Amino acid sequence: MSLAITSPLQKCLPTLGSSSSQQDWERILSDFVLQKKSETSELIARIDHNIVILEHQKERASQLIAILEEAGGLTVRARNLMSTPADTEKYAPKIKEFEDWFKLTQKKLDKAVEDSAYQNINLMNGDKLETAFDAKGQHKLVTEGMLLTNDSLGIRAPDFSSTITLQNSRIDVMNAIDIVVTIRNTISAHLSTLVISRDFAITSAEMADKSISILSQSSLQSEMLALRELADEGTKIHDGESLADPAQQEILNSFAESNPMETM
Repeated sequence: MSLAITSPLQKCLPTLGSSSSQQDWERILSDFVLQKKSETSELIARIDHNIVILEHQKERASQLIAILEEAGGLTVRARNLMSTPADTEKYAPKIKEFEDWFKLTQKKLDKAVEDSAYQNINLMNGDKLETAFDAKGQHKLVTEGMLLTNDSLGIRAPDFSSTITLQNSRIDVMNAIDIVVTIRNTISAHLSTLVISRDFAITSAEMADKSISILSQSSLQSEMLALRELADEGTKIHDGESLADPAQQEILNSFAESNPMETM
C-alpha cells in the first residue's frame, strides 16, 4: 500500500519556503500525519469487516464440501453392492435407497448455497467481495464467488441402476468437490492477504501516533525557546531589567538549558 503525498500536505508545501517558521512546518506535517492516520483507521475497519465475511464464507464452503463428500460416499456404498450382476439384483432395494439419499443431498446442497449469505454477501451464490485499500477504491482486492448449485456444478440427477450410470454420479461429485475446494482456497488466500494488510496498517497507525507525539514535543520545545527569546528581548529594551519575576525567570532559564531532543 503506497503512501501518497496528498492534501493537506500537497496543497501547503508550495507555500512553505526557507522563510517559513518551524511551527509552520510542524503544523503542516502534523495535519498530514493526522489525515493519514484517519485514513489508515478507516482502512483497518474495512479490512476487519471483510475478514469476518471471508471467514464466514470459508466456513460455508467447507460445509458445501462436506455435503458433496456425503453424496460421493453414497456412490461408493452403492458401488460396493454391485460387484456382480447377481449382487446388483439382490441389493436393488438398498441401492435404490442410496439413490434417493443422493437426491436428498442434492437438495441439501442447493439449500446450503441459498443460506450462505452473510452481511449481504454470498460468494457461494456468485457474489463478489471488494476490499478497497484507499479512500477512492483505486487499489482493491476482489474476491470472486461462484454459483455452486447442482446445476451450475454439473451434477446430474442420479441413476444407480448400473455401474456405468452410477459412475457418472461419482464423477460429477468429484468434479464439484474440486471446484468448491478451489473457491475455498481462494478465500483462504485472500484472508491471508487481508490479515497481512491489516497488520501493516496497524503498524502504520502506531508509527503515526509516535510521529504526532514527536511533533507535539518539538512544538512545545519551540514555544519554550520562543518565550525565552522574548524575555531576553524585553530585558534589552528595558535597559537590562528583567520583565519576569525571579520564579518566572528561573523557569525561562530552564527552557534555555533544556535539550529539545531529551523529550523525544
